[in-house]
Amino acid sequence: MDEGAETSGLKARDARQVKSDGALRAAMLALITRQSYEKITVREIVAEAGIGYATFFRHYPSKDALLDAVAGEEIAALLQMTAPLLNPEDTLTSCIALADYVASRRAVWTALLTGGASGHLREQFTRLADGTSHTDGLTSSWLPHDLGLIFGVSATVEILAWWLRQRPDYPAAKVAELLDRLVVSPTVGAANRG
Repeated sequence: MDEGAETSGLKARDARQVKSDGALRAAMLALITRQSYEKITVREIVAEAGIGYATFFRHYPSKDALLDAVAGEEIAALLQMTAPLLNPEDTLTSCIALADYVASRRAVWTALLTGGASGHLREQFTRLADGTSHTDGLTSSWLPHDLGLIFGVSATVEILAWWLRQRPDYPAAKVAELLDRLVVSPTVGAANRG
């Protein structure tokens, strides 16, 4: 086989893998907005995705692994958007961006934060938040970094989950204010005072 044919075959296979993976992720997102995570089966996921049962396991060892991938994508997008805005002088701007993003994807975040996978999501959120560099320069001599991170993520997740269980018309701006006044400003301020 010549090198061009081999490269072409590799690209086609990679494109199919990417397409299958995208279909699986989209299927999980669609399903978790319609029913509880605990009730979703791999068979339902592949039926929604329009792919074969065995194909699922070439991508993910379990539905939990697929949920990790989907949640990780959502959290990473949220952190990427809000982290650059985290300015100790204006923490409300970051909170507004966070609340607006969650509001724009309300069905997905409701499923992630108020369903059976919320504890799992919290752990992943903490891990990904710890991996971002936006906390550089916000260290404190009295507040251990890991405690500040755990507190911030836990409080943020609880406030967002509370909001998502409320009437959909509760304003995102009010949620942003809650996040800022209860979580971000005190934590960032504590780090700056340290």
